[in-house]
Parts: sequence; structure tokens; C-alpha cells
Amino acid sequence: MRMIFAFVLMLAIMPHLSAQEEPDTTKVGIGKKNIVTVTEDDDGTEVIVKDEFVIVDDRDDTVKIKLGNKAISITEDGNKTHIEIIEREDFHKHGWRKRPMKFKGHWSGLAFGLNNLAYRNGNLAGTSEETRWLDLNTGKSWEWNLNFIQYSLPFSKKNGLVTGMGIKCNNYHFDNNNNIMKDPVTGVIVPRYPPPGVSYSKSKLHTAYLTVPLLLEFQWGRDQKGFIATGVIGDLKLWSSTKLKYYENGSKQREKVRNDFNLSPLRYHVTLRAGYKFIKLYANLSMVTLFKTNLGPGVYPVTVGLTLINFR
Repeated sequence: MRMIFAFVLMLAIMPHLSAQEEPDTTKVGIGKKNIVTVTEDDDGTEVIVKDEFVIVDDRDDTVKIKLGNKAISITEDGNKTHIEIIEREDFHKHGWRKRPMKFKGHWSGLAFGLNNLAYRNGNLAGTSEETRWLDLNTGKSWEWNLNFIQYSLPFSKKNGLVTGMGIKCNNYHFDNNNNIMKDPVTGVIVPRYPPPGVSYSKSKLHTAYLTVPLLLEFQWGRDQKGFIATGVIGDLKLWSSTKLKYYENGSKQREKVRNDFNLSPLRYHVTLRAGYKFIKLYANLSMVTLFKTNLGPGVYPVTVGLTLINFR
């Protein structure tokens, strides 16, 4: 408790803060807005920070600490210490009110998915003989998303709009003995094959995009743990490269080529995202081809994945 009172004292002497004393009560505020209230009586001390967002209740041999919708009780009984987690549903038993749940979307976090390429008719790239070189090893063609900014615009406590920003990296791992390159004459994307007798042990295209979503999200269940969202995600290309690994004359070779590879610099995806509790899935379908029109195959990226860590 000494640290709490030191913090309150520090706030009290700052020039932009004001302190008011009532019998057994000290209030610290900015202007007319109360920030910290400290109440002392014969039983102990209670500290309330900003409209009960934080409550520290030190009475008798028990300290109860409430932070938002989480709380813990620590009781000393002789030489033993008992620790209890207080659920939100039991706040009323301790004289605390439940803080109303606010709408927060499910965009920010770390997500992982698997990529493939498809034509507008739904057929996967690489299924025809002339485009066999676009066949991907889906198990190695992965995507990761770091969605680091989120803004939730509520219509109610269970639905609203969600936007933000993130970074997305995609790896397209070619399943056959080829990579891609620009034709030196036409500039069109064509397959690149190794010299005779050489096999690529690793061959992929790597891309990175800045992403901005606009999602309509609906939530349900206790504490809004279930959700479904749909909308669009805009992409801005940051960089791209190809990577190759192979053996030539018994020597291991590595090759990395940085190029734009005629990739579409701006594109957007339609997305469907849903989940319940810790299970959160998503599917994206690009409405813009991977390569610029007439400068590469007319294939569209498609991804399915899940959110591993949610920053919500």
C-alpha cells in the first residue's frame, strides 16, 4: 500500500492536478474530473482509480484488487496466504458493479494461413498442362499477418465496424522444378527452369504488403466471445523477391532476386472471419490478380488460416 500512497502523493503535487480532502477521503482530479479517490476508515483503506476501473480494497487481512473485468483476492490466515480469482459474475458479492462490455473487433493479432492461386472459374492454378509451372506446394506456401493497429466503431455493444492496419507476408512455394522471371524481351512473367541436371531444392516467391481492413462484425454469447465478420482488406505492396536453393557440381547454391515481378501494387480481398473463444478462422479471396493485367498469368490469391494470438 505504501507504493499506492506514494503514487497518489506524486499526483497530488503535480501542477495540473488538484486535491480535495473530505473526512477520511482524499480525491485527486484533473479540473473537475476525479481521477483517484482514497478512503480510509477503521477497517482499512480503499483506493479507486478512474470510475472504478481500478479498485484496491485493503481491509482486515484481505487485499482485493480489481482491474477492469478482472479481480483477485489475497487473504493472510496465520502463516498461510490464500489467493482467489474473482470472476466478473461475482463482482456484486464484493460491492462492485460490472463494467459494461464494449464493442471491440477481432482484427489485431498474429495470424497464420496457407496460400494458393486460382483462376476466376475457381480452378486452381497449375491444374492445366500449360500452367503446370504455377502449381504450388500448399503446405509450404504460408502467410503470416501481424495486425498491429485496430479501431472499433460500435453500432451497439455487439456489432460495429472494424478497421486498422497490418503487415502481411506471403510465400508461394513452387511444387515443380521451376521459379518465375520476367521475359527479357516482352517483360511478361514466364517460368524459369534450372540448367540441365540441376534440381531446385527450394523455389519460392516472397511478397510483403501493408494491409488496411474495413469489416462489419457481429458478436454473440457471454462477453461477446463468438463473432462473425465480413468485408474487404486493401493491400499496398512493400517488397517482393524470389529465393532459390540448389546443388550445382556438388556445391550448394543460394540465390535471391529482388524485383517487382509485375505484381499488382494495389489490390483488395473479400474476407470472411469467424470464431468462438480461442478458435478464430479466416478466408481471403483477392479480387485483383496477383500479376498486373497482360503482364502475367491471370491468377488470384486465395488464403485460409487462423488467428494464433489476438491482441483484443
